[in-house]
Formats: sequence, structure tokens, C-alpha cells
Amino acid sequence: MRCPNCGNENNDDAKFCKKCGTPLKKEINHNQMINSMDKGNSDNTTKYIIIALAIIAVVLAGAFVYIYGFGSNQSNDSQPNQIDNSLNVNQSNDEPKTAQASEPVQQSTPSSISILGGSFSTGSAESDKTYARINVGTAHAGENVIVQIFYSRDGNALNHGNMVPATVHSDGYLEIASADAYHYYPDYATIKIYDSNSNLLTTQSVALSPTSGTQTF
Repeated sequence: MRCPNCGNENNDDAKFCKKCGTPLKKEINHNQMINSMDKGNSDNTTKYIIIALAIIAVVLAGAFVYIYGFGSNQSNDSQPNQIDNSLNVNQSNDEPKTAQASEPVQQSTPSSISILGGSFSTGSAESDKTYARINVGTAHAGENVIVQIFYSRDGNALNHGNMVPATVHSDGYLEIASADAYHYYPDYATIKIYDSNSNLLTTQSVALSPTSGTQTF
């Protein structure tokens, strides 16, 4: 390197002139400067490309997770509804069969009833019970009622008047046997008929002859 002050030749790496001591300024090679600039630009471009690729990768990964993850959740959420619907369909188809199989046959209870006639039968022995056949009409056939009959003799009660559940026969009659046999033939009977809730529907009193046999009223 030539000293700009005295013109003395110095080593290329010398900072001061060995002859006059003048500071030496290194000449910058134009080509080297261009190469270094190109190298810097190349490095920056590479960095930008890497950053852009990283951003694209992140975006694609997020899109993949959103599309496939959200779609699978929707499909899973919809499956229970489909299963529930199928169960509901099966249950709705089975309900009528179950109802028909388990539904008990219920007989109706009359809201009103009348005693149309009947008969009482007593035996000749002390062990014979008293039987009553009460006609309420075939319109009430199959209906459930409760029958209570009080028997008496000379004004004295012969029984306690048990309440007996009964069903009207197809011929319209109710048949009720006394709970016990009596030492005396009854000369009076009071009939009371209730519905299944023990509401009194009708009553009738019948005078009897205190003898054995069948008596109609």
C-alpha cells in the first residue's frame, strides 16, 4: 500500500506509514464491495423465504386441524341423535303391543242403578244360608257393584250387613249369599247397592214370610 503523504510502499495490512507515520486508508475493492452486498442480499432473501415457508406451514396445519377436527366432531355429535331417533322409532312401534299385552280388562262401574225385583231363598236347616237374587237389568251386565243386605226378625238384626263386591251377570241379576246361617228365618230384608267407590246407588226394603223356601218380590 502506497503512503499518500510520502509515497513510500508499505505492507497491505499496515495501518501507518513506516516512513512518515501517516495513517493508511485501505482501498476498498469495488468488486469485493459488490460481492459482499450481493452476499448480504442473498442472506436476507433466504431468511425471508424461510419465514414465509414457516408461516405457510402453520396456516396449512391450522386449516387441516380445523377442517378434519371440526368435521369429525360434527359427525360424532350427530350419531347420538341418530341412535336416539332409532330407539324412539322402535319404542313407538313396541308401545301398542306392550299396552295391549299389559292393559287389564276393566269392567265398568254404574253411575245409577235400580232394583227391578228378585227373590230370597232360605233352607229348612239351621246350617242353611239365605240367598238373594237381585234383578238390576241386563243393561248393567258386567258392571261392578257392592251389595249390602241387612236381615232381621221381629225387629232384631240377624246379621251385620257385610259389604260384598259383585258383578252383574249377563241375565241382569246379582247373586249374594249371606255370610252365616241364621237360627230364625228373616221376616225383613234391606238391600243396598253401592258403586265400587262405596257411593250408595239405590236401596230397597222387602218384607218376607218367616218360612223356608223361595220368595219373590
